[in-house]
Amino acid sequence: MRTLFCFFTLAMALTATARADALKGDSCPLIRIVPERMPDMNMPRSGHNIFYVNGELTVTGGHTTHFVPTPTAEYLADGKWHQMPMAYSHDDGFAVVLHSGEVLIGGGHEEPLGIGQTFMLERYHSLTHTFEGFGSLDRRRALANATQIADGRVIISGNNFADDAIACYDGRSQVQHVKDAKQGRDLPYILPIAHDDAIILGPRNIRASMHDTVWADRLEGEAFRVPLLEQWKLLPTDQPFSCMACFIGDEQKGDYSYLLTATNESGQLAIILATNQPDNKTTTPNHSSPSSPISPSSPSSSQAPLGLCFSRLPTVCPIPMQGPYGPVFYKGPVVVDSKRQRGYVMGVDSLFHRQYVLAVDYGKRPAALTLYHTDSIEHATITIPIVTPDGDLILAGGIPCDNYKPLATAWRYHFATPLPAVTASTGWNVWLWVVLAVVVIAAIVIAVARAKRASNLSRDSSLSRDTRNTSPTSTPTLPQQLGDNELLLRICRLMDNEQLYLRNDLKVQDVAVLVGTNSSYVSECINSGSGQSFSQFVNTYRVRHAQDLLRRQPNVKTATIAAESGFTTEASFFRNFKAVTGMTPRVWLGQEVKQP
Repeated sequence: MRTLFCFFTLAMALTATARADALKGDSCPLIRIVPERMPDMNMPRSGHNIFYVNGELTVTGGHTTHFVPTPTAEYLADGKWHQMPMAYSHDDGFAVVLHSGEVLIGGGHEEPLGIGQTFMLERYHSLTHTFEGFGSLDRRRALANATQIADGRVIISGNNFADDAIACYDGRSQVQHVKDAKQGRDLPYILPIAHDDAIILGPRNIRASMHDTVWADRLEGEAFRVPLLEQWKLLPTDQPFSCMACFIGDEQKGDYSYLLTATNESGQLAIILATNQPDNKTTTPNHSSPSSPISPSSPSSSQAPLGLCFSRLPTVCPIPMQGPYGPVFYKGPVVVDSKRQRGYVMGVDSLFHRQYVLAVDYGKRPAALTLYHTDSIEHATITIPIVTPDGDLILAGGIPCDNYKPLATAWRYHFATPLPAVTASTGWNVWLWVVLAVVVIAAIVIAVARAKRASNLSRDSSLSRDTRNTSPTSTPTLPQQLGDNELLLRICRLMDNEQLYLRNDLKVQDVAVLVGTNSSYVSECINSGSGQSFSQFVNTYRVRHAQDLLRRQPNVKTATIAAESGFTTEASFFRNFKAVTGMTPRVWLGQEVKQP
């Protein structure tokens, strides 16, 4: 019993250490959150717009069941949704709350199934809850976006499966063509950078072979290239959204700053800071915040607005791509709560059973990250959230994974004043503590037994003799003080129990997420504790696994052994096998067979 008590005490200490690391800010806490189920809308809808106007949460347009556009809108009041007829249907159209308090709504698909585009343009009068069809766009548009700049003009751009252009509505005449766009775009960002100027950027529309986000158009100037976006592609957005939802600047002070979502080739998410300030100077980028000032000297681009700069927002750790239930798939733009200097990015799991919310506290440098996750809920959804006046998030409608079956559900995520159901730190309750203690105790018993066995192995230089008496999943050569290195012990247990090394795409970041810290800490821990780099450390496990397979299946082709051991190529297998054992696989197997 005393031994069991000691193991339990150690488990509690390890858990307290993990919680302390999260509080220090060198990792991303994972927090379970329970959203509040709000009243369902009257109609399932996706491809709709959501906004606050006159203090009321309002949704307009979109398509409903069977992928049919709906000419209806709804507003939430007195605990229920009230449906309203619109002048036209706007499935994947745009909506802009104007300085006057009216809402300009336009474009969308002409037919069911997301086919075609429309000229339709109307106003929503929130005081009377009425819609007025009054004009047309400069061209048929769907998946367009629009933003009103300080001088009162509404800038419109974007189109789906059709030619694109930049247009302007001044509130008096019809929408006027301004200029052709450098490239066609779906749901572009239209970002004001001055009281009378804006830039337009975002993924190309789906006619293109790839999402090329390098070019940016400018309302009052020529198109220009953004070098940072050659590596970090802006994340495509599936649902209509307000461009100003990602604004973090101060228009009164001439600070036009935005947060944008982007991914690289490996799928890693990053937050891009786009800023245009009067005193913003383009400087040499530093390591923690690689910046990309626009160079006017490039022969393929014209001069960008003075002071405009794109950089990666520095964060305390990489954005987690794994949650407690597997990969996280982020969708859409950053939605900002400027009062609390916090941005949110929505995500789902691969089965659309759980919702994720990445919180970015951008007011700090580096920005702190928190990944919230739900338990399995009735429908996790792809839609753009909106921040309530008191700092919560609301998701209304959207699709789980099928455009033909949108949802009518609405959820409220309490962040400003959390409900008691929201759990702190890592979201563990009493039962999870008990389960954790049992798992850790079992793992420690196994690790101690293996450590004792490893200490009794011969220190002869021939690794073939060592491996003969070692389990194929045993820990590679590690220091005597392994028991004092808690993080390394946790990493080794993961390798032993989960056989992570069999994943040929395993990265140090994957291990860091699983042990609740950052990649640099994992690399340093492995290097100082085992004298190996991360890749050497993992490949040693793979070689041990391959040795066991060779013993049991001596006639199997080495290419098969390599693949089943986690190596990407046979050449890599041979190279690492010889580095660990000093021999080729067949020579090693021959000597192994000869052993008495």
